[in-house]
Amino acid sequence: MVVANEQLKKLFQAFRNRNDAAFYQAAEALIAEELAANHHSLASDLKKALGSYRELAKNSGNSFTLLPKDKRSGEELITLHESSVDATKIILGQETKAKIERVLEEHRKRKLLARYGYTPKTKLLFWGSPGCGKTFTANYLAYELGLPVGVLQLSAVISSFVGDTASHLQRVFNLANNTPMVLLLDEVDAVGKNRDDPNDVGELKRVVNSLLQAMDTFRSTDSVIIAASNHQYLLDPALWRRFDDIIHFSIPDKTERELYLKTLLNGVNFDGSLAYLSKSMNSLSYAEIKTVTVEGVKTMIIEGRDSIKSSDILEQIKAYKKTMSAARSKLEVVINE
Repeated sequence: MVVANEQLKKLFQAFRNRNDAAFYQAAEALIAEELAANHHSLASDLKKALGSYRELAKNSGNSFTLLPKDKRSGEELITLHESSVDATKIILGQETKAKIERVLEEHRKRKLLARYGYTPKTKLLFWGSPGCGKTFTANYLAYELGLPVGVLQLSAVISSFVGDTASHLQRVFNLANNTPMVLLLDEVDAVGKNRDDPNDVGELKRVVNSLLQAMDTFRSTDSVIIAASNHQYLLDPALWRRFDDIIHFSIPDKTERELYLKTLLNGVNFDGSLAYLSKSMNSLSYAEIKTVTVEGVKTMIIEGRDSIKSSDILEQIKAYKKTMSAARSKLEVVINE
């Protein structure tokens, strides 16, 4: 209750000073406290009342800036959005789902864990093939925890100026330390590559060291850091040790593909066999399944039909695989030249 009273005090002070940024920060902290107390319904209502997360203008005479920017270009180092990915929109493998639900349960019962001197998992590594749900699951976690999603902008964070990258990373992590959020470090291998790579230059080693230092300074139990990688074995071993849990996202199996197809075709008249379609999508990721299915539905609409057939989607699968095969062949030619 002492923490809640302190946040209420900050909320009223921000209102008095017309400091929108500070007001929003205090409100988010209050919502996080209600979630920690297992008041999920109240937290959800407060979140809706507060509205979508957005960049807030800096109050006149106030030096507080919610979103850090590159001082040279003015480009934002992080973008923020509110997630709408709830449990009805996500399909995961059994092992992956169990790990994600464990993370959620720890955060929902973090006060109980605190009594015994423990904290919930706050640093996660998601790894696996592209299109298998890493980013989608980060948004799901944010939705369930009632937090905004912060996405690290690699193009802005990585600078050619010595020292700027380290400063950028630290400012982003400072924001996550002070403002409850799910911070997504997508394609983290771009900044966390193994420092023993013989083809690497010294600057990248400094970038990795900066990331390690930023990870070490992260202490918040209100925020969650999620690093996502398609090339996890390129990551520096020291970075692996910084994570509380490492979660694998695999290519969906037949059952998961069929469930996802049902979700994608919900509300569409389907004349065919989901089981057969699912079998035909062997080795496809969730993103690829969505691509070919949406193209099939578009074909139905363009041709003026009121139902979609298995053949519509099967044709799209064939065309997609042909395109990908041609692209791989061209890439091999370039590599071998």
